[in-house]
Amino acid sequence: MSEIALIGIGPGNTGALTKEAALFCEQADLLIGAARMLEAVAGEGQNCFCAYQPEKILACIHEHSDAEKIAILMSGDTGFFSGAKKILPLLPADTRIIPGISSVSMFCARLRTSWDDILVTSMHGKNCNLTGLVRTNRRVFSILGKTDAVRRIAEELQYFGLNHIRVSVGEQLGYPEENITCGSVEDFLSYENHPLCVLLLENPEPETVKTHGIPDEAFIHGDVPMTKEEVREISISKLRLGESFVLYDVGAGTGSVSVEAARLDSSGCVFSIEKKAAAVELLRKNRRHFGASNMEIIEGTAPGALEDLPAPTHAFIGGSSGELRDILRLLLDKNPKIRVVINAITLETLTEALTALRELPFTDVDIACVNVSKARSVARYHMMTAHNPVYVIAADGNAEETGSTSSDTGDRFVL
Repeated sequence: MSEIALIGIGPGNTGALTKEAALFCEQADLLIGAARMLEAVAGEGQNCFCAYQPEKILACIHEHSDAEKIAILMSGDTGFFSGAKKILPLLPADTRIIPGISSVSMFCARLRTSWDDILVTSMHGKNCNLTGLVRTNRRVFSILGKTDAVRRIAEELQYFGLNHIRVSVGEQLGYPEENITCGSVEDFLSYENHPLCVLLLENPEPETVKTHGIPDEAFIHGDVPMTKEEVREISISKLRLGESFVLYDVGAGTGSVSVEAARLDSSGCVFSIEKKAAAVELLRKNRRHFGASNMEIIEGTAPGALEDLPAPTHAFIGGSSGELRDILRLLLDKNPKIRVVINAITLETLTEALTALRELPFTDVDIACVNVSKARSVARYHMMTAHNPVYVIAADGNAEETGSTSSDTGDRFVL
């Protein structure tokens, strides 16, 4: 029976290899790993197999059943964005794990700083909203993987007005060619980084407010309708957004709902659908003004404009141009368990919404009539001025009944 070990060799070459890892590698009958890891570790004449895909590693182990010691090499640390996560469940239960030095540990050592307060992320083969994360966190680390990654991140930070962020870049850590560069956002606007690259973004003044509640006055707006603050906050609460949500804001207007939702969770994604050119321009301005980098603007009319978008987890409908039932039908087709919130100002829209929700497979329909009055100054007095009432309608898709068009569903309503 072979003794197998998953070994983190640290960044770079053998300079980061622990004594335990070095000893096992030296004694191994077979080394398995990517080419650059084998180059860093393999001794003269040692049996090596170049592979990093789990299925190829397993095949190699089976082919060398006579080997007494097998070392599977992983860059960095076995528990830090490592291929060990995929291969370990496929290996024997007694497989050893020998951890290594992680890139975040080595990089922060080079910078002479601790990393216990850093938010750790990766953009290597993944999507990560670094702009949104550094807006609300003091320090954000990420593993990169493309030669234009640093430049593109710097361009995005500048676009969203985050020029005060300090940028530190580490390339080819642990190799003789190691390079560490620190500076401002502007210093990296033309930077071409090595593919083996890590990044630390530091924000001396991160935003501290963790709830929604942006004042109406903070938005850029013209003659385009906007969901007012009090109604907006109730509507967003009714959406019950979860982590990594995908929200459609249909009839987005100035983007007040889109912006607030996008800023709640940088891992979420908001698609702002709007057909009017003037409103689309305001959406772009407010997206940039509030740094809502996870907000994507879709110019077009629903439901057609929704067809090619990723499946939503939630939808807010502020305007439907008389196509509400078709929009709801499409939303259910994309996600039978979708959570929707509809705002209705006119009685006709309220009737249209209730009819559609009754005929389509929705459940737990909740209706609130929101009446808001705001104080205004009259000489040295204050008087209340009433706004138009808004009906806030929330409902969940009923996956068990998707496809049903029966109107005998009045018991779903919660009033």
